[in-house]
Amino acid sequence: MNTAILDLGTNTFNLLVRSAEGALVFSDKLAVRLGAGGLRDGVITPEAEDRAVAAVAQHLASARAHGAARSFAFATSAMRSTANGAALAARIERETGQPVNVIDGDQEAAFIAEGVRQAWPYLSERHLIMDIGGGSTEFIVREAGKTHWAASFPLGVTRLAELFLPSDPPTTEQWCAVDAHLTQTLEPLWEALNAFPCAVLLGSSGSFDTLYHVMAHRAGEPELEVGQARAEFDLSAWNSASEAIQSATTEARLLMPGMLAMRAETLHLSARQIDLVLARLNARRMLLSGYALKEGVWSSIQDPQSPWRAYFW
Repeated sequence: MNTAILDLGTNTFNLLVRSAEGALVFSDKLAVRLGAGGLRDGVITPEAEDRAVAAVAQHLASARAHGAARSFAFATSAMRSTANGAALAARIERETGQPVNVIDGDQEAAFIAEGVRQAWPYLSERHLIMDIGGGSTEFIVREAGKTHWAASFPLGVTRLAELFLPSDPPTTEQWCAVDAHLTQTLEPLWEALNAFPCAVLLGSSGSFDTLYHVMAHRAGEPELEVGQARAEFDLSAWNSASEAIQSATTEARLLMPGMLAMRAETLHLSARQIDLVLARLNARRMLLSGYALKEGVWSSIQDPQSPWRAYFW
């Protein structure tokens, strides 16, 4: 029996279909922009709600076409932090049949950590996992298969864009405001890194995938292969690539080889967060995990006693 997993994020709704043996059957992502126009006020707009319902219906049709007999859906920051997020989850189930598991930040971090573990099973060195979403950013300190510390922060790139409404590109003053907000909000992370110093940053999927592709094209190297579990960034080339992404307009980023169109609008904010964390770590390596939340969910649902609600057809 093939199984579909839907990751209902703040920017994109992602689909993963796996066989009963765990083999990748199909994957897809749709730009939904669930937080656009509303996160600043703590709501999901009616237009975003409609896009969300349509995207779930489209993913379910794709899942059926690829032999899925059940599907699990997980919603993260946008639905858990907005006044009408629960109502949207109920509407999705009512109109598509798909139950939505709205998870908290701790569970999101746990799923991400498990997905990364699958991509890097032999990484024993202490490392900081960073997962940048549209509504939140998760950080997990891991070492030799053990989690030392984990937290979720409301610092997703759509949320930052909504909060600071930067021009295109942002002005120096706007970047200073973003930096100050990041630095203050991440104070618990800085304290954790004092207790558990790390020299390795491990980015999971999402923005990191696109950043890797852009850097690969700049260096004349190939992009990630479909389903590739892991890779390593060239840190010596990071600063120039990050600066180019942050100083460009959205239109210019769209034209960058390797750029995923749905990430062009906010990728400069991803790069800004990464710059701040790299500097704090004094990192000597930056790794990439092609696996994240969906793959962590896959491990969880192998337990017959898994608490997650599913849609069977």
